[in-house]
Amino acid sequence: MRTGLRRLLAGALLITLTGAGCGVGDKVGGDQPPATSDGKGEVTGNLTVAWWGGDSRNKKTNAVIDLFEAEHTGVKTERQSADYGNYFDRLNVQASSGSLPCAVQLQGRQLNDYTKRKVLLPLDEMVAAGTIDTSKIPPAVLEAGKGTDGKLYFIPYGAAYDAIAINTTIAEQAGLDPLPEKYTWPEFLDYVRKAKAAVAEDTYVLGDLGGTINAFNAWTLGQGLELFNAEGKIGITMEQLTEYWTMWKQLLDEGVTIPPQVAAEEPVGSDQGYVATGKLMINGIPGNALFNAQQTLTGHDAGELMTYRYPNGSAGMGNAVIPSGFGIAANCANVPTAAAFIDFFTNDAEAGQSFASDNGAATNQQVLEAQLNDPELPALKKHELELYQQIVADDPPYIVYPPGYNATFQQSFERNWDEIAFGRLSVQQAVDAFFTETNATLG
Repeated sequence: MRTGLRRLLAGALLITLTGAGCGVGDKVGGDQPPATSDGKGEVTGNLTVAWWGGDSRNKKTNAVIDLFEAEHTGVKTERQSADYGNYFDRLNVQASSGSLPCAVQLQGRQLNDYTKRKVLLPLDEMVAAGTIDTSKIPPAVLEAGKGTDGKLYFIPYGAAYDAIAINTTIAEQAGLDPLPEKYTWPEFLDYVRKAKAAVAEDTYVLGDLGGTINAFNAWTLGQGLELFNAEGKIGITMEQLTEYWTMWKQLLDEGVTIPPQVAAEEPVGSDQGYVATGKLMINGIPGNALFNAQQTLTGHDAGELMTYRYPNGSAGMGNAVIPSGFGIAANCANVPTAAAFIDFFTNDAEAGQSFASDNGAATNQQVLEAQLNDPELPALKKHELELYQQIVADDPPYIVYPPGYNATFQQSFERNWDEIAFGRLSVQQAVDAFFTETNATLG
């Protein structure tokens, strides 16, 4: 959720470290480009691995690392983990001091904050040499691991996506037909307005998506627009953003979306948000959060959930995937072992079974098929993975995020929408403020 992410980013700089110390080899980076490498060599010695996640993901990641160490008995792994916001706070400190962990978890939204500082190794030669196998990763997903220079800097092992979650029990009780598998933004607006007219007065219909960055990305890409230009500045026009925010302001004024005062109090985490607790009929959630959100909803005896891809725009699908994966720090003193670990985490069948698509659907298509064919896979978890397959089959657009995306673009976008929602700025004033402050530092 948008409010949850903002709270995480505003949290204290507290991190959980599993293992001792951060020693990872010689410090490099800065003005000089990182050396290239094919990653060949003996898989042994010390390796530092860092990732973000809560208790469940920590257990699964540790299980994969245990399997890797069992296969390579000469390897000893130091393990670092933190929640999402604190993880990147820590990573920024490590990048500044040239002490990044060898195998470092990354996401496209932050990638170019680090490629700009030349603290990551390009992985193209490792892929070309067969040290890291990417042959079973869909090309549209692998592209997300590339920086603005076109080089590959992280190997996606899991691909998330955002989805529209609907409490189908509330919808059925209101006499609403299900959304089709594919639908347009006008059809979605018609659906939520019909829902507002049909549901009980004390039921909130739609979440506050006006400031939700992934909803905006889906709308923009679906119109065939470029989010960012070649210089890394805002690629859309002020008129286009005005159109988007006007659409959400109208829904807010009509009482279709949740009041901003209520939205601001939403608990952190999709499994504790208003859709998961039955307070809200429709909202955007991460696609891989459906199963956990339903567990919460079942506990509240508040109905059944289903997820759909975001609406199509005039140019087609805008539902981009958001892969996460591992890269290798330029200061890493044990590149062969780091490369072997990344290959193992991405491609090993037993590792895939242990991790169970915890951070998005497994990008290795064979690993994913094995999970889908598991007779014990819960039905909603299967739906999460199958919806990812549908999105990937339609060749989803991908975004090359410029340096400063999170700190500049996303936070300014959310803040200026809040100014509209709370009535402190008009749409035009907020658009002007967003373009002025964002283009000043983005790229």
